Amino acid sequence: MHSSAESQGLIELPPSSRPPLEQVNALVEAAARAHGHLCPGQVVGVRMAILGLSLLGYSCPPGYPEIKNLLGFVEIERCLADAVSSATGLRFGRGSLKLVDQGLLAATFLDLPSKRAVRLLSRDDARDKAAQYAPGEENDHAAQTEAYRVMPDAELFDAAWVQVDMSRFLAPGVRPPKVPCASCGVLVRSGQVHKGPQGPLCAVCAGQAYFNPLPPEED
Repeated sequence: MHSSAESQGLIELPPSSRPPLEQVNALVEAAARAHGHLCPGQVVGVRMAILGLSLLGYSCPPGYPEIKNLLGFVEIERCLADAVSSATGLRFGRGSLKLVDQGLLAATFLDLPSKRAVRLLSRDDARDKAAQYAPGEENDHAAQTEAYRVMPDAELFDAAWVQVDMSRFLAPGVRPPKVPCASCGVLVRSGQVHKGPQGPLCAVCAGQAYFNPLPPEED
């Protein structure tokens, strides 16, 4: 079950709609090669990408220059994120895919020219239906991997139109000026400076790094 907040503004998906199996299989195979193995999350991510872009009026993968109109957000650091990137061509390194880790099997796709955005959330009850769509598989993992290829969109996902707060993110291609840290002098990129009493600081000097430096080893 999803909370009332997650169920607001849901799109009514056609009960039997699903993408062509040939498209799904080709994108799943490519995603599995890029990710290193095949798993249910890869299939879910591919199906999520196809449906999300379709609702915005784009093919999956989008061509050029259409891909420059799109921005993606994935809400978990798992297999799904790699599959969304592989299927859509959106990339973290280009700033066209953002990780907003909320621990949810969800992704949002934003059409930059129109500012329309659609969010897809994987339905928890989809795994309970996997055996219906892949009855001959030997275990739950295999059944889910195969069932998610053919399961209707409405049974796999909840979809909703949303508005993305872009003030939290850099647009693709935007390069804020490099700023030297007032303490150590290292150049801070991508607008990630921290305020300090004597000027801008890098995350390490501001005490906001993800690691703790170790003291030098004694000879």
